Amino acid sequence: MREEPVAVCPKCESSVRREARFCDQCGWSLSSGETTAGADAGDLEVLCGGEEDGETVNPSRGTGADGGAEEGLEPVEGREAYRESPRHGATFPERVRDGIRRLVLWSGSPLLLLVVLAGAVARDNFRRVESQVAPDVQEAGGETVPGDVPGMALPLEIVTPFMGEERATEFETVNDGFARPRGVTTSNGNIYVVDPFLRLLFVLDGEGNEVAQVAHSDRRFVEPVDVAADGAGNVYVLDAGEGGQVSVHGPDGEFQEVVPIPAQSADRSRGLDVDGQGRIWLAMTPALAVAAFDLLGQELVRISTDFEGTDLQPVDVAFRSDDSVFVSTAGMTSVLRFTEGGELLNLWPLVIANSVDGPHLALDGEGTVYVTQPEQGGILRISGNDVEDLEAWVLAGGQPLRKLVGITASDPGVLVVTDSDNGNIYRIEISP
Repeated sequence: MREEPVAVCPKCESSVRREARFCDQCGWSLSSGETTAGADAGDLEVLCGGEEDGETVNPSRGTGADGGAEEGLEPVEGREAYRESPRHGATFPERVRDGIRRLVLWSGSPLLLLVVLAGAVARDNFRRVESQVAPDVQEAGGETVPGDVPGMALPLEIVTPFMGEERATEFETVNDGFARPRGVTTSNGNIYVVDPFLRLLFVLDGEGNEVAQVAHSDRRFVEPVDVAADGAGNVYVLDAGEGGQVSVHGPDGEFQEVVPIPAQSADRSRGLDVDGQGRIWLAMTPALAVAAFDLLGQELVRISTDFEGTDLQPVDVAFRSDDSVFVSTAGMTSVLRFTEGGELLNLWPLVIANSVDGPHLALDGEGTVYVTQPEQGGILRISGNDVEDLEAWVLAGGQPLRKLVGITASDPGVLVVTDSDNGNIYRIEISP
């Protein structure tokens, strides 16, 4: 009686008939190239049959050292060939080991590396596209706003960013001893600078010499990002870390009190101003709004920058005596001018910047608005209320890499700015 040719299923290593299309044990689909055993089967090519069948026995898998059959093989009756003992399917531990073995083998495959790299590139491109879309969930005063809630319609036409002629201006380095300086203001004849990397408020004299370092309010500073001063010479520090807070300090930097604004209102906020009425203005970046608070922490005014189809993340705010509120934004980088009631009057587009190192604002005594352009190392002056009322300056000479962020105006046309890349403070004079 002729014995049917037998092969090995590459999936569960059970013996199957050579002409079988599927394994009887695991159901694996068999092809002509899959009916030989792999490395685990010891490269067994023929399991039964003789020369007349055109099949041979792998000479390395005949008998053991003692002349008997090797472990896992049994003699085929009437033949000198051996076949693997029939199995009834792999156990769960065997399947786990097989999966680990396949993973190890694939981990060294150039094809797998190519697939992983292609997937990484596709994911990065997806994130870049998604980063340009307004988030579906935004925080507003500790509450979440669903993404399907429509924003206000933008009442103004979006125009091309400033493309006019830039003028070069000279500057002097006031102090170069910082790591990542951001907010800056002048008052009491001093210059006040916050450095979130060092977590310090610095007090400098008018020449830039260090007078004091302040490391805390009622807690250690976490991320001090901006500083402002009121008409009485009090200094306000915006700490954006761990829920955020605004603290009040004396002329020498000594801590006085914390403004009890609602919890989380200052969290990750980026800009601060104090107007002539003593109101504390916050650019609440995650909430897409700016708001004014009194010293008791009560919210007095709120202006939204959440316009439908835009990404206007407020990073600084400045209040002008004609009741205009200027807001600089990241994302869709711009300067906006509102009425105190929240009506949008003007929009000046800027060169793109991120929210951490976003454009900041300053007002001089004549009400002229200055704004930093961090990615250009330059400054814009808004001399009127029209889109065309823009003038631009860049810093001449010096180190090529600059990221001008914080800005303050002491006298008309005299500015002090922070360079968060080079760790410097500059004094600049802008011509009329």
